[in-house]
Amino acid sequence: MPPRIENYRGREQSFIKHLFLNQYLESAAYKLFQGRSPIFNFVDAFAGPWRVSDTNRYSDASFSQAIETLEMVRRSLLDMGRTGLKVRFRFCERNPASVAKLREFAAEKPEFDIQVFSGPFEDNLNGIRSVCQDGFTFTFIDPTGWNVESAKVFEFLRSLNGEFLFNFMAEEVNRHAGWDGVAASVGRFLADPAWKDAFEAMPEGPNETKILQLLKAKMKEAQVATYLTDMAIRKPREDRIKMRLILGTHSGFGVEVFRTVQEKVEKEAVRTRHTIQTEESGQSQLFPEDQVIAFETDRDGVGCSGHKELASELMLRTVACRPGVAFSTLAAEVMEQVPVRTTHLNKVATANRKAGLLRFDLPGGKRTPSPSTRLWPSIKPKK
Repeated sequence: MPPRIENYRGREQSFIKHLFLNQYLESAAYKLFQGRSPIFNFVDAFAGPWRVSDTNRYSDASFSQAIETLEMVRRSLLDMGRTGLKVRFRFCERNPASVAKLREFAAEKPEFDIQVFSGPFEDNLNGIRSVCQDGFTFTFIDPTGWNVESAKVFEFLRSLNGEFLFNFMAEEVNRHAGWDGVAASVGRFLADPAWKDAFEAMPEGPNETKILQLLKAKMKEAQVATYLTDMAIRKPREDRIKMRLILGTHSGFGVEVFRTVQEKVEKEAVRTRHTIQTEESGQSQLFPEDQVIAFETDRDGVGCSGHKELASELMLRTVACRPGVAFSTLAAEVMEQVPVRTTHLNKVATANRKAGLLRFDLPGGKRTPSPSTRLWPSIKPKK
Protein backbone atom coordinates (compact mmCIF):
# COMPACT_ATOMS: atom_id res chain seq x y z
CA MET A 1 0.00 0.00 0.00
CA PRO A 2 1.47 3.42 -0.92
CA PRO A 3 2.07 5.88 1.93
CA ARG A 4 -0.99 7.87 3.02
CA ILE A 5 -0.58 11.64 3.25
CA GLU A 6 -2.82 11.86 6.34
CA ASN A 7 -0.13 10.01 8.36
CA TYR A 8 2.45 12.69 7.59
CA ARG A 9 0.89 15.85 8.99
CA GLY A 10 3.69 18.40 9.52
CA ARG A 11 6.30 16.21 7.84
CA GLU A 12 4.95 16.02 4.33
CA GLN A 13 8.49 15.93 2.91
CA SER A 14 8.81 12.43 4.44
CA PHE A 15 5.64 11.44 2.59
CA ILE A 16 7.30 12.44 -0.69
CA LYS A 17 10.47 10.56 0.28
CA HIS A 18 8.56 7.38 1.10
CA LEU A 19 6.44 7.71 -2.03
CA PHE A 20 9.62 7.79 -4.09
CA LEU A 21 11.08 4.80 -2.21
CA ASN A 22 7.85 2.87 -2.67
CA GLN A 23 7.64 3.46 -6.42
CA TYR A 24 11.33 2.92 -7.12
CA LEU A 25 11.40 -0.36 -5.18
CA GLU A 26 8.34 -1.59 -7.07
CA SER A 27 9.90 -0.93 -10.48
CA ALA A 28 13.32 -2.27 -9.48
CA ALA A 29 11.89 -5.46 -7.96
CA TYR A 30 9.76 -6.30 -10.98
CA LYS A 31 12.79 -5.88 -13.25
CA LEU A 32 15.08 -7.86 -10.95
CA PHE A 33 12.75 -10.79 -10.30
CA GLN A 34 11.95 -11.17 -13.99
CA GLY A 35 15.56 -11.45 -15.07
CA ARG A 36 18.58 -10.76 -12.93
CA SER A 37 18.02 -12.56 -9.61
CA PRO A 38 15.37 -14.44 -7.60
CA ILE A 39 16.69 -12.89 -4.35
CA PHE A 40 16.14 -9.28 -3.25
CA ASN A 41 17.85 -8.05 -0.08
CA PHE A 42 16.50 -4.81 1.40
CA VAL A 43 18.78 -3.08 3.92
CA ASP A 44 17.41 -0.15 5.95
CA ALA A 45 20.53 1.36 7.52
CA PHE A 46 18.81 3.86 9.85
CA ALA A 47 15.47 2.12 10.22
CA GLY A 48 13.93 3.87 13.23
CA PRO A 49 11.00 4.03 13.84
CA TRP A 50 11.31 7.72 14.59
CA ARG A 51 8.46 10.22 14.23
CA VAL A 52 5.59 7.97 13.16
CA SER A 53 1.86 8.58 13.39
CA ASP A 54 0.72 5.03 12.72
CA THR A 55 2.15 3.40 15.85
CA ASN A 56 0.17 0.20 15.27
CA ARG A 57 1.29 -0.76 11.75
CA TYR A 58 4.16 1.71 11.14
CA SER A 59 2.78 2.34 7.67
CA ASP A 60 4.56 5.72 7.66
CA ALA A 61 7.97 4.15 8.35
CA SER A 62 10.38 3.21 5.56
CA PHE A 63 10.86 -0.40 6.73
CA SER A 64 7.11 -1.10 6.68
CA GLN A 65 6.74 0.54 3.28
CA ALA A 66 9.52 -1.68 1.92
CA ILE A 67 7.91 -4.86 3.25
CA GLU A 68 4.51 -4.06 1.78
CA THR A 69 5.91 -3.00 -1.59
CA LEU A 70 8.33 -5.88 -2.12
CA GLU A 71 5.86 -8.49 -0.87
CA MET A 72 3.22 -7.13 -3.26
CA VAL A 73 5.65 -7.53 -6.16
CA ARG A 74 6.69 -11.03 -5.09
CA ARG A 75 3.10 -12.25 -4.71
CA SER A 76 1.99 -10.77 -8.02
CA LEU A 77 4.81 -12.59 -9.82
CA LEU A 78 4.03 -15.85 -7.98
CA ASP A 79 0.46 -15.51 -9.25
CA MET A 80 1.93 -15.25 -12.75
CA GLY A 81 3.79 -18.54 -12.33
CA ARG A 82 7.21 -17.41 -11.12
CA THR A 83 8.76 -19.57 -8.39
CA GLY A 84 11.67 -19.40 -5.96
CA LEU A 85 11.41 -15.64 -5.32
CA LYS A 86 12.82 -14.53 -1.98
CA VAL A 87 12.97 -11.17 -0.18
CA ARG A 88 15.16 -10.59 2.87
CA PHE A 89 14.82 -7.58 5.17
CA ARG A 90 17.81 -6.36 7.19
CA PHE A 91 17.06 -3.44 9.52
CA CYS A 92 19.68 -1.56 11.51
CA GLU A 93 19.04 1.00 14.26
CA ARG A 94 21.20 2.52 17.00
CA ASN A 95 18.48 3.78 19.37
CA PRO A 96 17.65 1.00 21.91
CA ALA A 97 13.98 1.99 22.25
CA SER A 98 13.54 1.91 18.46
CA VAL A 99 15.39 -1.40 18.25
CA ALA A 100 12.90 -2.88 20.72
CA LYS A 101 10.01 -1.67 18.57
CA LEU A 102 11.63 -3.10 15.44
CA ARG A 103 12.07 -6.49 17.08
CA GLU A 104 8.49 -6.49 18.28
CA PHE A 105 7.37 -5.61 14.76
CA ALA A 106 9.48 -8.44 13.30
CA ALA A 107 8.15 -10.96 15.85
CA GLU A 108 4.61 -10.14 14.75
CA LYS A 109 5.50 -10.95 11.13
CA PRO A 110 7.17 -14.39 11.24
CA GLU A 111 6.23 -15.02 7.62
CA PHE A 112 8.93 -12.55 6.54
CA ASP A 113 12.69 -12.99 6.66
CA ILE A 114 13.47 -10.03 8.95
CA GLN A 115 16.69 -9.55 10.88
CA VAL A 116 17.24 -6.57 13.18
CA PHE A 117 20.76 -5.27 13.93
CA SER A 118 21.29 -3.16 17.04
CA GLY A 119 23.82 -0.32 17.09
CA PRO A 120 25.36 2.05 14.54
CA PHE A 121 25.14 0.95 10.93
CA GLU A 122 28.91 1.25 10.53
CA ASP A 123 29.43 -1.24 13.41
CA ASN A 124 27.13 -3.82 11.79
CA LEU A 125 28.43 -3.80 8.23
CA ASN A 126 30.17 -7.18 8.39
CA GLY A 127 27.14 -8.87 9.91
CA ILE A 128 24.76 -7.39 7.34
CA ARG A 129 27.13 -8.21 4.48
CA SER A 130 27.38 -11.84 5.60
CA VAL A 131 23.63 -12.33 5.18
CA CYS A 132 23.45 -10.50 1.83
CA GLN A 133 26.17 -12.32 -0.08
CA ASP A 134 23.85 -13.74 -2.74
CA GLY A 135 21.18 -11.92 -4.70
CA PHE A 136 20.66 -8.20 -5.28
CA THR A 137 20.96 -5.78 -2.35
CA PHE A 138 19.17 -2.45 -2.17
CA THR A 139 20.48 -0.30 0.68
CA PHE A 140 18.43 2.62 1.98
CA ILE A 141 20.64 5.06 3.90
CA ASP A 142 18.52 7.67 5.66
CA PRO A 143 20.45 9.39 8.49
CA THR A 144 19.07 12.39 10.35
CA GLY A 145 22.14 14.48 9.49
CA TRP A 146 25.68 13.72 8.36
CA ASN A 147 26.86 11.57 11.27
CA VAL A 148 28.05 8.80 8.95
CA GLU A 149 31.47 7.16 8.62
CA SER A 150 31.30 7.11 4.86
CA ALA A 151 34.62 5.34 4.23
CA LYS A 152 33.27 2.19 5.93
CA VAL A 153 29.90 2.50 4.23
CA PHE A 154 31.53 2.94 0.81
CA GLU A 155 33.51 -0.27 1.27
CA PHE A 156 30.30 -2.09 2.24
CA LEU A 157 28.41 -0.80 -0.82
CA ARG A 158 31.27 -1.61 -3.15
CA SER A 159 31.40 -5.23 -1.92
CA LEU A 160 27.75 -6.01 -2.74
CA ASN A 161 25.82 -6.50 -5.95
CA GLY A 162 23.15 -3.85 -5.86
CA GLU A 163 22.07 -0.23 -5.59
CA PHE A 164 21.59 2.31 -2.83
CA LEU A 165 19.36 5.28 -2.11
CA PHE A 166 21.05 7.89 0.08
CA ASN A 167 19.09 10.66 1.77
CA PHE A 168 21.34 13.72 1.72
CA MET A 169 20.02 16.10 4.41
CA ALA A 170 20.49 19.29 2.45
CA GLU A 171 18.89 21.70 4.92
CA GLU A 172 21.12 20.65 7.83
CA VAL A 173 24.24 20.60 5.64
CA ASN A 174 23.44 24.03 4.23
CA ARG A 175 22.99 25.49 7.69
CA HIS A 176 26.02 24.01 9.46
CA ALA A 177 28.66 22.75 7.03
CA GLY A 178 30.60 26.03 6.93
CA TRP A 179 31.13 26.06 10.72
CA ASP A 180 34.62 25.03 11.85
CA GLY A 181 33.15 23.14 14.81
CA VAL A 182 31.76 20.43 12.52
CA ALA A 183 34.78 20.13 10.21
CA ALA A 184 35.80 16.74 11.60
CA SER A 185 32.31 15.22 11.34
CA VAL A 186 31.89 16.55 7.78
CA GLY A 187 35.27 15.01 6.99
CA ARG A 188 33.98 11.61 8.15
CA PHE A 189 30.83 12.14 6.09
CA LEU A 190 32.89 12.91 2.98
CA ALA A 191 35.54 10.26 3.72
CA ASP A 192 38.06 13.08 3.40
CA PRO A 193 39.63 14.74 6.48
CA ALA A 194 41.12 17.43 4.21
CA TRP A 195 37.81 18.33 2.58
CA LYS A 196 37.99 22.03 3.53
CA ASP A 197 40.59 22.86 0.89
CA ALA A 198 38.45 21.48 -1.94
CA PHE A 199 35.33 23.08 -0.44
CA GLU A 200 36.88 26.56 -0.28
CA ALA A 201 38.27 26.26 -3.80
CA MET A 202 34.80 25.74 -5.27
CA PRO A 203 32.80 28.60 -6.85
CA GLU A 204 30.43 30.54 -4.62
CA GLY A 205 27.17 28.75 -3.93
CA PRO A 206 25.06 27.11 -1.22
CA ASN A 207 26.94 24.89 1.22
CA GLU A 208 24.72 21.93 0.43
CA THR A 209 25.43 22.15 -3.30
CA LYS A 210 29.17 22.14 -2.75
CA ILE A 211 29.10 19.33 -0.17
CA LEU A 212 26.87 17.31 -2.50
CA GLN A 213 29.41 17.65 -5.31
CA LEU A 214 32.24 16.59 -3.01
CA LEU A 215 30.23 13.62 -1.73
CA LYS A 216 29.42 12.41 -5.23
CA ALA A 217 33.06 12.78 -6.26
CA LYS A 218 34.14 10.64 -3.30
CA MET A 219 31.47 8.05 -4.12
CA LYS A 220 32.72 7.82 -7.69
CA GLU A 221 36.31 7.62 -6.47
CA ALA A 222 35.32 4.75 -4.15
CA GLN A 223 33.62 3.00 -7.12
CA VAL A 224 30.35 2.47 -5.26
CA ALA A 225 28.33 3.38 -8.37
CA THR A 226 28.75 4.11 -12.06
CA TYR A 227 25.89 6.61 -12.00
CA LEU A 228 24.86 8.98 -9.20
CA THR A 229 21.70 10.91 -9.84
CA ASP A 230 19.65 12.96 -7.41
CA MET A 231 16.42 14.86 -6.91
CA ALA A 232 15.48 17.57 -4.41
CA ILE A 233 12.57 17.23 -1.98
CA ARG A 234 11.21 20.49 -0.63
CA LYS A 235 9.44 21.27 2.63
CA PRO A 236 5.99 22.03 1.19
CA ARG A 237 4.97 24.34 4.04
CA GLU A 238 8.07 26.53 3.58
CA ASP A 239 8.96 25.76 -0.07
CA ARG A 240 12.66 25.19 0.51
CA ILE A 241 14.88 22.18 -0.10
CA LYS A 242 14.88 19.79 2.86
CA MET A 243 16.70 16.80 1.39
CA ARG A 244 18.06 15.25 -1.78
CA LEU A 245 17.68 11.59 -2.67
CA ILE A 246 20.80 10.19 -4.35
CA LEU A 247 20.57 6.93 -6.28
CA GLY A 248 23.79 4.99 -6.72
CA THR A 249 23.62 2.35 -9.46
CA HIS A 250 25.76 0.58 -12.03
CA SER A 251 22.78 0.25 -14.36
CA GLY A 252 21.54 2.65 -16.99
CA PHE A 253 18.10 1.13 -16.38
CA GLY A 254 18.31 2.32 -12.77
CA VAL A 255 18.90 5.89 -13.94
CA GLU A 256 15.92 5.70 -16.28
CA VAL A 257 13.66 4.34 -13.52
CA PHE A 258 14.87 7.07 -11.16
CA ARG A 259 13.88 9.84 -13.58
CA THR A 260 10.56 8.15 -14.39
CA VAL A 261 9.65 7.91 -10.72
CA GLN A 262 10.91 11.44 -10.11
CA GLU A 263 8.54 12.74 -12.79
CA LYS A 264 5.57 11.13 -11.02
CA VAL A 265 6.64 12.14 -7.51
CA GLU A 266 7.25 15.77 -8.53
CA LYS A 267 3.60 16.04 -9.49
CA GLU A 268 2.53 14.66 -6.12
CA ALA A 269 4.84 17.13 -4.37
CA VAL A 270 3.16 20.03 -6.19
CA ARG A 271 -0.26 18.60 -5.35
CA THR A 272 0.70 18.34 -1.67
CA ARG A 273 1.98 21.92 -1.57
CA HIS A 274 -1.14 23.18 -3.36
CA THR A 275 -3.44 21.34 -0.93
CA ILE A 276 -1.64 22.75 2.11
CA GLN A 277 -1.84 26.29 0.74
CA THR A 278 -5.55 25.91 0.09
CA GLU A 279 -6.25 24.48 3.55
CA GLU A 280 -4.21 27.05 5.43
CA SER A 281 -5.48 30.07 3.50
CA GLY A 282 -9.10 28.97 3.71
CA GLN A 283 -9.56 30.22 0.17
CA SER A 284 -9.92 28.41 -3.11
CA GLN A 285 -6.99 28.79 -5.45
CA LEU A 286 -7.22 30.87 -8.60
CA PHE A 287 -6.37 27.94 -10.91
CA PRO A 288 -7.48 24.28 -10.77
CA GLU A 289 -5.06 21.85 -9.13
CA ASP A 290 -4.24 19.95 -12.32
CA GLN A 291 -3.43 23.20 -14.08
CA VAL A 292 -1.09 24.27 -11.25
CA ILE A 293 0.68 20.91 -11.38
CA ALA A 294 1.11 21.13 -15.15
CA PHE A 295 2.42 24.70 -14.93
CA GLU A 296 4.98 24.00 -12.22
CA THR A 297 6.30 20.76 -13.69
CA ASP A 298 6.48 22.31 -17.17
CA ARG A 299 8.53 25.12 -15.65
CA ASP A 300 11.19 23.12 -13.83
CA GLY A 301 10.20 19.45 -13.68
CA VAL A 302 11.57 16.36 -15.42
CA GLY A 303 11.62 16.94 -19.16
CA CYS A 304 10.78 20.66 -19.03
CA SER A 305 12.09 22.85 -21.86
CA GLY A 306 15.02 24.14 -19.81
CA HIS A 307 16.17 20.64 -18.91
CA LYS A 308 15.79 19.43 -22.49
CA GLU A 309 17.97 22.33 -23.62
CA LEU A 310 20.66 21.37 -21.08
CA ALA A 311 20.35 17.75 -22.19
CA SER A 312 20.84 18.75 -25.82
CA GLU A 313 23.99 20.71 -25.00
CA LEU A 314 25.42 17.82 -22.98
CA MET A 315 24.52 15.34 -25.71
CA LEU A 316 26.34 17.35 -28.38
CA ARG A 317 29.42 17.82 -26.18
CA THR A 318 29.57 14.12 -25.34
CA VAL A 319 29.23 13.00 -28.94
CA ALA A 320 31.91 15.51 -30.00
CA CYS A 321 34.30 14.05 -27.41
CA ARG A 322 33.36 10.40 -28.03
CA PRO A 323 32.21 9.94 -31.62
CA GLY A 324 30.29 6.73 -32.15
CA VAL A 325 28.95 6.49 -28.60
CA ALA A 326 25.94 4.16 -28.28
CA PHE A 327 22.65 5.89 -27.57
CA SER A 328 21.96 3.76 -24.46
CA THR A 329 25.30 4.80 -22.93
CA LEU A 330 24.81 8.42 -23.90
CA ALA A 331 21.25 8.48 -22.52
CA ALA A 332 22.30 7.10 -19.13
CA GLU A 333 25.10 9.65 -18.81
CA VAL A 334 22.86 12.56 -19.74
CA MET A 335 20.02 11.42 -17.46
CA GLU A 336 22.47 11.10 -14.60
CA GLN A 337 23.13 14.84 -14.77
CA VAL A 338 19.89 16.29 -16.17
CA PRO A 339 16.28 15.52 -15.13
CA VAL A 340 15.03 14.05 -18.41
CA ARG A 341 13.88 10.61 -19.55
CA THR A 342 14.82 8.47 -22.54
CA THR A 343 11.62 9.53 -24.31
CA HIS A 344 12.80 13.15 -24.09
CA LEU A 345 16.29 12.25 -25.30
CA ASN A 346 14.89 10.38 -28.30
CA LYS A 347 13.25 13.62 -29.42
CA VAL A 348 16.31 15.71 -28.59
CA ALA A 349 18.56 13.43 -30.65
CA THR A 350 16.12 13.41 -33.56
CA ALA A 351 15.85 17.21 -33.51
CA ASN A 352 19.64 17.57 -33.50
CA ARG A 353 19.87 15.15 -36.43
CA LYS A 354 17.29 17.12 -38.36
CA ALA A 355 19.19 20.35 -37.61
CA GLY A 356 22.38 18.81 -39.00
CA LEU A 357 24.16 18.72 -35.63
CA LEU A 358 24.27 14.93 -35.25
CA ARG A 359 24.56 11.93 -37.54
CA PHE A 360 23.09 8.48 -36.94
CA ASP A 361 21.44 5.82 -39.04
CA LEU A 362 17.87 4.64 -38.50
CA PRO A 363 16.57 1.31 -39.83
CA GLY A 364 13.57 1.43 -42.10
CA GLY A 365 10.47 2.55 -40.29
CA LYS A 366 12.33 3.76 -37.21
CA ARG A 367 11.94 7.41 -36.22
CA THR A 368 14.09 7.54 -33.08
CA PRO A 369 17.40 5.95 -32.01
CA SER A 370 17.50 2.42 -30.61
CA PRO A 371 19.77 1.58 -27.64
CA SER A 372 22.52 0.32 -29.97
CA THR A 373 22.36 3.29 -32.37
CA ARG A 374 25.74 5.02 -32.61
CA LEU A 375 25.86 8.80 -32.77
CA TRP A 376 28.42 10.94 -34.56
CA PRO A 377 29.09 14.65 -34.89
CA SER A 378 27.85 16.21 -38.10
CA ILE A 379 30.35 16.57 -40.94
CA LYS A 380 30.79 20.24 -41.65
CA PRO A 381 30.91 21.07 -45.35
CA LYS A 382 34.18 22.47 -46.66
CA LYS A 383 34.25 26.19 -47.41
